[in-house]
Amino acid sequence: MQNTGGKPLLDALEKHWRQYRKRLKACRQIANEDNVHELRVSTRRLLALIELIHALAPQATLLRIRKTLKKQLDGFDQLRDTQVMLFEAAKTLPILPELEPFLAHIHRCEQRLLLENQSFIVSLYQPKLQRKLKKAGKHFKAQTATIDLKQALPSSIDNIYAVVINRYEAVDPAIPASIHHLRIAVKKLRYTLLATQSIDSALAEKDSSRLKSYLTRMGDIQNSVVMLQTLQLFFQHRIPAEIERYYQRQQQELIDAFMECCSEIL
Repeated sequence: MQNTGGKPLLDALEKHWRQYRKRLKACRQIANEDNVHELRVSTRRLLALIELIHALAPQATLLRIRKTLKKQLDGFDQLRDTQVMLFEAAKTLPILPELEPFLAHIHRCEQRLLLENQSFIVSLYQPKLQRKLKKAGKHFKAQTATIDLKQALPSSIDNIYAVVINRYEAVDPAIPASIHHLRIAVKKLRYTLLATQSIDSALAEKDSSRLKSYLTRMGDIQNSVVMLQTLQLFFQHRIPAEIERYYQRQQQELIDAFMECCSEIL
């Protein structure tokens, strides 16, 4: 990587913006589970790169773009959680027939959210966002004319990793929320590395598969937390004992397995 100012980051930003637009277009045509997933991934990579650029050269426009993209990303959370619970309940129904009314309820929720998301996806087309991005890019180019990315980029990623370590040190297996907080920080680290792949491939590829596996373990725990909370609400806090025992045991096993490899992030 040469000392070429911020141009490599701007080139990467343009690449990820095109990818985001491509995934958004596909979603607007068919809002199926795969297309929504790909759009979420593209949005996360674009967000990670925007946050990295802002860390190198702060500007208010980037914060406004980040807010818009984050709102878009959050708009899919409920559907994603519902589909995960639908798959889990359908898979477990043969051994827990008491889940049948919950499964029917979650299926109805999914159908409602799919209809709502069609309107939501249509609303995501925002030409203003592209204009803001171009404006921010010009400003960033001027701000970073003499930047040495070989030094600045790893330093910024170190700062992201420092947040990961702080949250790792705060993990308490008795508090699943502490694991979720770590997951958010690790997810940001992984997507930042992926977003910079075209700039420094050696840096981006380092332990990428291990980070993904690490995140999957924490994601399974969070899915279990959401499942139990939703079951409690559905059964109005009178959840059948068999269901409660099953998912509490499942959650504890997931936490125990994660704690055995938790230190891998070091």
